[in-house]
Amino acid sequence: MADETPAAEGEAKAAGAEEAKSEAAGKGKGKLLVIIVGVVVLLAGGAGAAWFLGFLGHGKSAEAKQEVKDAPPTVGALLALDPFVANLADEDGKRYLKATLQLEFFEAKVPEEVNQRMPQIRDLLLTLFTSKLFTEIRTPSGKAVLRDEIINRLNKVMNKDVVKAVYFTEFIVQ
Repeated sequence: MADETPAAEGEAKAAGAEEAKSEAAGKGKGKLLVIIVGVVVLLAGGAGAAWFLGFLGHGKSAEAKQEVKDAPPTVGALLALDPFVANLADEDGKRYLKATLQLEFFEAKVPEEVNQRMPQIRDLLLTLFTSKLFTEIRTPSGKAVLRDEIINRLNKVMNKDVVKAVYFTEFIVQ
């Protein structure tokens, strides 16, 4: 077998050359694939960074952004009420509440009906304050409940929703 024919030798060399070419082509395809994947990852990372930094939109169109800028502020008219001093409904009757508050309305102007009904509003609020116990209003959540009660009662007196929010500017219990 040591004496192979020159034709067989040529075929063996040709087969070896083809094998070498296919290995080189396989290695070239592998390198090309790695380069393509690297470029895709770089582009995706760059796009993500641009979106995060605000160079690309966050899902809002230019028209939506303009509408937000053009929208009027949602702050309504404010009306400061004179301070209230009331006995709390505690058993010993020795606790007092001094509260000063402001009413915010849905409209940009204080409704005329509010000024006309001010004695009724003050009476309603004094009655509400004197029905409360110290334990009910001493916590932030208790004050939030009191705010909601004030809003509900005032809107009920007005027969429509006019009061948007209540802000305590002074709240002292002694």
